[in-house]
Amino acid sequence: MIISSLRLSINTLFKLTDRERLILRSIVHNYILTAEPVGSRILTRRYRIGLSPATIRNTMSDLEEMGLLTHPHTSAGRVPTDLGYRIYVDDLMHVEDISDDVRQTLQAKFDDISPEINDVLDNVGELLSEVSHLLAVIIAPDLSTGVLDKIEFVRVASGRIMIVVVIRSGLVRTILLEMNSNITDTEIANATQVINQRLSGLCLSDIHQDIDRRLSGEHCSRNSIVRLFLDFPEKIFGIEPGKEMHIGSARPLLEQPEYSSPDQFKGIIELIEDRDIIVHLLKDRSQGVSVTIGEENKRERLKDFSVITSTYRIGDELGTLGIIGPTRMNYSRLVALVDYTARMVSRQATYKDVDTVGL
Repeated sequence: MIISSLRLSINTLFKLTDRERLILRSIVHNYILTAEPVGSRILTRRYRIGLSPATIRNTMSDLEEMGLLTHPHTSAGRVPTDLGYRIYVDDLMHVEDISDDVRQTLQAKFDDISPEINDVLDNVGELLSEVSHLLAVIIAPDLSTGVLDKIEFVRVASGRIMIVVVIRSGLVRTILLEMNSNITDTEIANATQVINQRLSGLCLSDIHQDIDRRLSGEHCSRNSIVRLFLDFPEKIFGIEPGKEMHIGSARPLLEQPEYSSPDQFKGIIELIEDRDIIVHLLKDRSQGVSVTIGEENKRERLKDFSVITSTYRIGDELGTLGIIGPTRMNYSRLVALVDYTARMVSRQATYKDVDTVGL
């Protein structure tokens, strides 16, 4: 389902005739395909819509007066406005089926990826950029709202153990601990008992904020493993903004004609480097498939872009993936692609985020 904050008001304002709907849909289709302004002769020859060029021109003028089309410079051809694209996405577009070739390509790639979430998201970011020819961005599920089920410790080597943080939803986060001294079995057993007794059943964000009080006492401070929890809670329980974001290759997006000039190229690079904007953009999305077009994006830097996202689920936690590109994008194909990819991630991934902390 496509979610649009403007959908209800727009459908109320615009009651297009069948002719206007046909002309608008044809112009959007042709402009997406060619990136060139669309004139009446092109519509007559390519789409065989059974109308004279004069009738088509009059209808195009009506659509322009409504704010759904515009014409660049002195060109006789028209291009869709952001509002025109919105009418198209909400009311005129038929979502395409994923082609067998794309399904096979995606499945073959997924078969080669380990189920650990970071491996999945890194690879899916690259794959989605490649298949969509746009910029793919993925936000991992927000663990801060998860409830801790238990903490386990696995000895990896002398002076090195792994913390396994198990969330009740089934997600798992692992952190590798490097310590200056050897760790005894007794120390591991005591740390396991104390930490689980005092922290199990609590939200990770609450643990992070209140860990000094919850692990207070001389018995805790003497245990080197527990002391690591006190000294580095943000590494174990905190999720830094942007740390869980995965960005695909920007090369396919830069090949689009909209970004051929140096200024436009610079704008893409600046967008990619401003991770906070992208994080907030994807985290503000509604569940399911969502499309925002040009001026609908709240951030000034995103006014020339469209964004298609979908939520995916790992356990009880939701993440978001999507694509960013020019407003001239193949919405009918890309909505289906983003939705299908999100469902594949939901089936494939288990959360294992490996980090390293030293004491």
